[in-house]
Amino acid sequence: MYKDKKVSVVIVAGGKGTRMGSEIPKQYMDIGGKTIIDTTIYKFEKSNQIDEIILVVNEEEYDYVKNNIAIDYDKIISVVVGGKSRTESVYNGLTAADKNCSIILIHDGVRPFVSYNLISSCIENAYEYKACIPVIEVVDTIKEINKENETVEKTLDRSVLRSVQTPQSFDYKLIRSCYEKAISENSENANFTDDSSIVEYYGYKVKTIEGLQRNMKITTPLDLKIAEILASIY
Repeated sequence: MYKDKKVSVVIVAGGKGTRMGSEIPKQYMDIGGKTIIDTTIYKFEKSNQIDEIILVVNEEEYDYVKNNIAIDYDKIISVVVGGKSRTESVYNGLTAADKNCSIILIHDGVRPFVSYNLISSCIENAYEYKACIPVIEVVDTIKEINKENETVEKTLDRSVLRSVQTPQSFDYKLIRSCYEKAISENSENANFTDDSSIVEYYGYKVKTIEGLQRNMKITTPLDLKIAEILASIY
């Protein structure tokens, strides 16, 4: 709870792990003696501000997750099957939240190094601003290229660019209504790359807060090696 408001989190864990080059989906790989998804869930399970957890998984892993992972956590109230796109998957998670939910977080299942402080900050800012995302500074120079010719169109000003992380946090009624619009409209509009972009698309402002460098998304074999090191520290 936060200020008597019920807080939920949707953990999206339906990735196939294509870029990892493994038959095992990356969320079920081990780091530091635990699976990535277990490491992620644990942070929200132990946060005293999180009331319930909803897991979104692939249909193929549904029975395994429900019978072998979800039973180990008191706050997991639902395991749901994802959709054809990330947008549909998150929407399925949103609809599984308790009807009394006020604030909801949406988190990548393969970001296991989120901190309790970041979770708390996301909740506090969602309460105040309705929509909040953690961001970190971009350290590389970013070029916009012409896809046809693979030549540089322009160099972007990195001082105003940020890399976006999760959890992203929202007023529950706001994010659900935006997702319902995105799903009910056409399929092109339903393929957003993150949750805040849907809120932006429908005209709402999104508050940014400082993210966490270690809060990486594990996507590639190199990421996995880095994660194994981080797991020994955090």
